[in-house]
Amino acid sequence: MFIRLKEAFPQHHILAQVAFSALITNNNFKIRNKFNRKVTDFVLLNQKLEVVAIIELDDPTHIGKEQEDAERDAMLHEAGYQVYRYTDIPNVHSLKKDILN
Repeated sequence: MFIRLKEAFPQHHILAQVAFSALITNNNFKIRNKFNRKVTDFVLLNQKLEVVAIIELDDPTHIGKEQEDAERDAMLHEAGYQVYRYTDIPNVHSLKKDILN
């Protein structure tokens, strides 16, 4: 997936395995505890190092964890991020269509 993202977005920066705590901040311990130790698969950054998208690659271990994934996505959405989930590695055209439109 990293290689496919680089092919689709050569002008962007791609970070892998980024902690939620690097993306979301909150001083309230109860709220912070909800995202502590959670990690996202990929973060796409533009040239200004602004987050363009969060990309999750869901392997078969995600089956039956749809509610947990939805809660993770909701946290990221609430922080202002767009999340894209894939069950397979998409082609370059699909990535560009999904993320840049």
